[in-house]
Amino acid sequence: MRKIKAIWRQSLAEFMIYRGTSIITFLLATVFLLIELLAGQVYFSQRENLAGWTANRYYVMISFMNSATYLYNLFFILGHEGLGEDILEGNLDYLLVRPSSSYWLAVGRSLDIPSFFNLLLSLGLLAYYLTREGASFGQIMLINCMVILPAALIFILNQLCLTLLFWFEGLTALGGIVEDLVSLAGRPKQIFPRVIQQLFTWIIPLLLVSNLPEDWLLGRGKSLLLYLLVFLPLLYWLSVKFWQRGIRHYSSAN
Repeated sequence: MRKIKAIWRQSLAEFMIYRGTSIITFLLATVFLLIELLAGQVYFSQRENLAGWTANRYYVMISFMNSATYLYNLFFILGHEGLGEDILEGNLDYLLVRPSSSYWLAVGRSLDIPSFFNLLLSLGLLAYYLTREGASFGQIMLINCMVILPAALIFILNQLCLTLLFWFEGLTALGGIVEDLVSLAGRPKQIFPRVIQQLFTWIIPLLLVSNLPEDWLLGRGKSLLLYLLVFLPLLYWLSVKFWQRGIRHYSSAN
């Protein structure tokens, strides 16, 4: 708890120092969210139902995935932005000599405060659209808690990609691949070919997590949730093992 409080105080101090930039970041993220919601109005302007989806359920999915992205950004985006450079330039020494997990110290040293406000906005929109969908209070709270699952998946996938830099120096572009995949997966899975659906449902379950609220509201999400609760710990364990092996290949700049 002392570490978390220290990280929060430091991040809040940075936010106040660069509050102008932080406010602009928050506003731009809000604009992009609104654009996604307006795009939904365009998609459903001619028909109320597309491939079994209504406009409101589409908005549930958009606000759900945006909430997950902002939750990931809040805790880990700043750490991941600098991790690749630290690995390649041999700047991890300070983390490796400390009596704490280098895995978490490398990515959890700072909070992205603007994402906190975007997260609150997205969760509020998610609750609103779920209310319009007729969801009960319990369902609303449960689906809001499910935001942790896609956020965890985004974190672990990014961590795995960055860990590969211990072996392959030319893979710095991998950091953007996960972001592109998350953006692509924030769509109804029915629009994708069957092969893509299977790949991104069971192997890299981005479509599974993005469509989870829809499946849950239709009463077919329990088995999918169970799959995620087994898959994510295994993927996390794999990322930790990769990190531990990667440290053995690490070369210090000192």
